[in-house]
Amino acid sequence: MKVDRGLLVESLFPPLFFLLVVWPLVALVLDVRPSGIIKAIGDPYFWSAVVNSVLCAAAAALMGVAMAIGFGYYHLFKRRSPLYRVADFLNDLPIALPHTVAGLALLLAFGRKYFWWLGENGLAFTLVAVVLAMFFVSYPLAARTVQAAVEELGTDLVDVARTLGDEPGEAYLRVVVPAIKEGLLGGALLSFSRSLSEFAAVIMFGGNVPGKTQVLASYVFARVEAGDFDVAVAASVFCMILAVSVIALVRSLSGEFTRAAETGGDTVRVSG
Repeated sequence: MKVDRGLLVESLFPPLFFLLVVWPLVALVLDVRPSGIIKAIGDPYFWSAVVNSVLCAAAAALMGVAMAIGFGYYHLFKRRSPLYRVADFLNDLPIALPHTVAGLALLLAFGRKYFWWLGENGLAFTLVAVVLAMFFVSYPLAARTVQAAVEELGTDLVDVARTLGDEPGEAYLRVVVPAIKEGLLGGALLSFSRSLSEFAAVIMFGGNVPGKTQVLASYVFARVEAGDFDVAVAASVFCMILAVSVIALVRSLSGEFTRAAETGGDTVRVSG
């Protein structure tokens, strides 16, 4: 008897998706206890971790988009240059590299060995270190998003600007960057959400000092280690709500840009 493989795939996906993706999230929510919520809300270190996470992730996302704009320029105008080829290859390395290794690399690069003149530990175990760690692991998302946006936009607008006398840099900043604003925003939000979830590189380079460099991911880890499981669960659900909010914002803004393009507005529809 011939097996309908299409039907097999269709039948396997729902139970596997709900078991392996949805169920862990549901289990987390089901395990929330009022006592854990009350303790987390009353813990000043929790709110310090929230503030550190949001501010450092925002700074890392801004750095990532700024760097991605530069990468987009090289992708558009200098694709054959050695620098572009190296950057294009290495952009994916932070994704494949174990993040403990990334944290150690940052610690060696910006720690006391080479940056001793900034303090006893260099940049290590400071909020700057947290931002750099978040940037290192999230930048590839911004770079690839901007690269895809530039690729889809094409060169027609740039060619028109060049015929009007703009140099490549002027054409890129005046024409391309405004035209790919959806890609820039999407890259920023993806970088922000990825930065919020980073743990290994942050704890290796930035440390886990409560009230100073502790972020939400390391706060949850510290609460589990201390045996405050209810607090850890409450903080984890807060992280999940924050992540869902970012995803919803990305979807909402993407829909707004699409509607603007479909109604003939000034927005150029690009892929994020």
